[in-house]
Amino acid sequence: MKQQVLIGILAALLPLASSAQERVFQLSGMVISAASGDPVPYVTIQINHTRRGAICNQQGFFSVPVTLSDTVYFNHVGFHPSKLVMWKYYNEYQGDKSQYLYVVQYLREDTLTLKPIVIFPYDTPEELKTAVINMDRPINLAEDVARENLDPRTLHSIMASLPADGGERIVVARQMYYDYYHSQNLVPTVGFDPVMAARLLQYVVDKAKKRRDRGLNYWTE
Repeated sequence: MKQQVLIGILAALLPLASSAQERVFQLSGMVISAASGDPVPYVTIQINHTRRGAICNQQGFFSVPVTLSDTVYFNHVGFHPSKLVMWKYYNEYQGDKSQYLYVVQYLREDTLTLKPIVIFPYDTPEELKTAVINMDRPINLAEDVARENLDPRTLHSIMASLPADGGERIVVARQMYYDYYHSQNLVPTVGFDPVMAARLLQYVVDKAKKRRDRGLNYWTE
């Protein structure tokens, strides 16, 4: 029983012992252009699956802690990405394999293909202005699209498909009211409601009649 417990403890401590024995090196070096041989400044250096990394200074120098299980990646705009597998580099390393390791990392330039640019020579600025005015414009410019969307027929079809709210219903009813009077060759009564006018007139007549009756009979309330 004691032997089984001892074996279990040793098995549990074995990974810790192996991780504790993993050596940490300080990797320092320079990043050089393979084409020109000049240092490449501000190269991004990243260790795989970790948050460790560094950036080269203006002279292309860097220094970062690594282990033999790491892979160091070098990235820079205009160059092909490169990597350094530490255990392979350590086996081939000819220097002192102490705490410090040194490397010169070369980067190959990445060729970029740019679109051709056509240059039109003109003798005077007036010729250039004339050529620009007469130049064929590309289709579907922003202003052309806006002009097409603001076409009255397009706006009418859009408005016809939208549901009307309360305020819009009042405006439509008022417009129909004016259209009716114009179609009948009548002058529209702007701000005048005939129904309300008739009610007001009837109210005035009733008030006058009631006041006249009260003058004839003072007992009337």
